[in-house]
Amino acid sequence: MDIFEPFFLSLVAGMATGIGGLLVILIGKLSNRTVGFSMGVASGVMLMVAFNDLFLEAVKILTHLQLIFMFSLGAIVIMVIDLVIPHIELTAGMGNGSGSKMYRMGVLIAIGITIHNFPEGIVVSAGYTYLPRLGMIIAIAIAMHNIPEGVATAVPLSVAGMKRSKIAIITFLSGLSEPVAAFVGAIALSFFSNAIILGSALAFAAGVMTYITADELIPVAHEYGHKHVVSIGLLLGMLLALLVDVILS
Repeated sequence: MDIFEPFFLSLVAGMATGIGGLLVILIGKLSNRTVGFSMGVASGVMLMVAFNDLFLEAVKILTHLQLIFMFSLGAIVIMVIDLVIPHIELTAGMGNGSGSKMYRMGVLIAIGITIHNFPEGIVVSAGYTYLPRLGMIIAIAIAMHNIPEGVATAVPLSVAGMKRSKIAIITFLSGLSEPVAAFVGAIALSFFSNAIILGSALAFAAGVMTYITADELIPVAHEYGHKHVVSIGLLLGMLLALLVDVILS
């Protein structure tokens, strides 16, 4: 297996965090409706990929008990990380606060995203190792999820008065842990590649993506109001994921 291809895919997905930062720099503060809609779309894509691709492929390989265990393990691992270092949840009500508070919040979110991106990189390498097309689909889904995270990082830093160049650097750097993790994961799977391990990695990845969507993206999207807009975005995200699946098949 070419370990550099999942690395590149994850690099592109990780750089989407920087794209979110650039949107804030170029456009300014995005409307609550826009942010909620974009997070709804990302949620739909993530859920569809988790179940229509990762979960269904894992079902073909694992027993039901193995599937349940690895899916739960993926959700638990990302939950523990989230409890120790919360990140995107901090964006609720971040329009209020002093410059120093906004600065600390932006830095904390950036650190949290950097750590959260590590298991996402492993998800990309697991999908790619099993099926290159699947790796591409996962990378697209994670990229769409990373854009709102870049926005969440950049807004408080912008409110705090940080220079645009520094905001851009911080948001792009926060996504670089993802390709590093993908590279490590690809090397590990190249040495320990068999059906059970790959199936377990897919189920684990499905758990990670489902938890991120259910605990972070959807609840935080609702914090911006416009719940119907979020729901419309979620449905469109699902349709988009299905379309990408057809195009890449």
